[in-house]
Amino acid sequence: MIVDGKPWIALAGEVHNSTASSASYMAPIWDNLAAQNLNTVITPAYWELVEPAEGKFDFSLVDEQLRQARSRKMRIVLLWFGTLKNASSTYAPQWVREDRARFPRAALASETAGGRDLPISIFGPNIVAADAKAFNRLLNHLAQVDQQHTVIAVQVENEAGLLGDSRDRSPVAERAWNGPVSQALMNYLIRNKGRLAPTLDAVWARNGYRRSGNWPQVFGNDWQADEIFMAWGVGRLVNTIAAAGKSQLSLPMYANAWLGPQKPTDQAGRYPSGGPVPRVFDVWRAVALSLDWLSPDIYADDFEYWAAAYASPGNPLFVPEAKLNVGNLFLALGKYKAMGFGPFGIEEGAPDNQTAEAYGFLGGMIPQLAEAQSRDLIAGFALKDGETLSRRMGDYVLTVGGQRAFVSKMLLDMGVTIRDAPPERKAQNIGRQATELSDLRPTGLIIQIAPDEFVVVGKDLTVRFAAAATPTQAVEIARIEEGRFVDGAWQPERVLNGDERLSLLPSDSFGSVRIKLLRPRQAS
Repeated sequence: MIVDGKPWIALAGEVHNSTASSASYMAPIWDNLAAQNLNTVITPAYWELVEPAEGKFDFSLVDEQLRQARSRKMRIVLLWFGTLKNASSTYAPQWVREDRARFPRAALASETAGGRDLPISIFGPNIVAADAKAFNRLLNHLAQVDQQHTVIAVQVENEAGLLGDSRDRSPVAERAWNGPVSQALMNYLIRNKGRLAPTLDAVWARNGYRRSGNWPQVFGNDWQADEIFMAWGVGRLVNTIAAAGKSQLSLPMYANAWLGPQKPTDQAGRYPSGGPVPRVFDVWRAVALSLDWLSPDIYADDFEYWAAAYASPGNPLFVPEAKLNVGNLFLALGKYKAMGFGPFGIEEGAPDNQTAEAYGFLGGMIPQLAEAQSRDLIAGFALKDGETLSRRMGDYVLTVGGQRAFVSKMLLDMGVTIRDAPPERKAQNIGRQATELSDLRPTGLIIQIAPDEFVVVGKDLTVRFAAAATPTQAVEIARIEEGRFVDGAWQPERVLNGDERLSLLPSDSFGSVRIKLLRPRQAS
């Protein structure tokens, strides 16, 4: 991501859904966010509050967020809670929700399947136009008041789709279902045949790769066909709204996904049908041309599976919602080259949480991180018990392992036994959702900043270097400095030598070191 001509990596956090609905409630939270070393706040603008009466707009809450962020030199990723928030329409204004003739509701196969109020049908043209008009006005306002570029990106809707059924079965949706498949989608599928997601290709193949017809004729009549249809509908809604905003202010825009399927038995409707999940990426790419990327909200335990699915060619990884888990931060930035990472409910982060501590080291080295990402001179780790990983960078092969385990084994080999109590797992957040505990994995990242120089940030890591040409031969270290980057410049502290080189980084807190390797001069 480029902000004011310079690379930007969002060391972010997303506030709870309703936090930003009150300026006075939010006021003391800003200092908390600054104390957690955020450089970016992910925070909502609510359609119901922006346009409480049709055609009457109030941007005061947005303006206050801009003011508070600027005073702390923070940026904002703005969330637009419009027609669909978590597959529900509760953030649409009252004047929209009460007029069911003008804004008809979706219908499910079973009236009780959704277990919630039915959302507004995305196939009604009036809802698309009304949401796009409000978003257009919001971006017009930002164009006038945000010359400082405090807002650096906008998320359009939130975890959009349909829950409780795989397809909207309202009359307006049924007309679309029985109408012709979008020609733009058919053209995309034909053009990319052989390169489509396997799941989508298999659905299209069932009816002989038809090039025209209505939705059931082309894709069939089951939940998988329904999901494709809904992805076209949801993607069209989001694209129309994004295009309306970009006509006023050309900010990066994206859509986020409630992930699914997460179990082999999951069908669309257990997760929001039509949302931007990997099964239907191709549909979104065909219809949502005004979006710059698609994002995952990763609460699933298999963080790497989902990060890899979204960090695909043409789709840089940005994680707007995640658990407060520091190892996943380093994997996102270092292994998957993420543009940003944002634990959800960040205002309830404990003052000494690990992610805040890591942000403190990473915040001063954004130029170096971005350069390393662009040149593939970065690696991120969150190691399992006893795991080691190797990675080539330049002329060297780096092998990373757990520091505590390495030192314990070395001493044991010398006949010295250390009774090392396991580290305590500390609460990472407080308040009503205090469920996250500290990540005990050896974790961090390494960047190469010069042919023979590396910077390591993390905890409980040991790094061994070997020459790539002779990987069994270790490379001698010339110098190790503790320190950190401040505003892109390295600020050295202690020079480590002797026994201190056995512990490059703290075991239970974070640190950073700069390592220069000794490249022997060849005899003349």
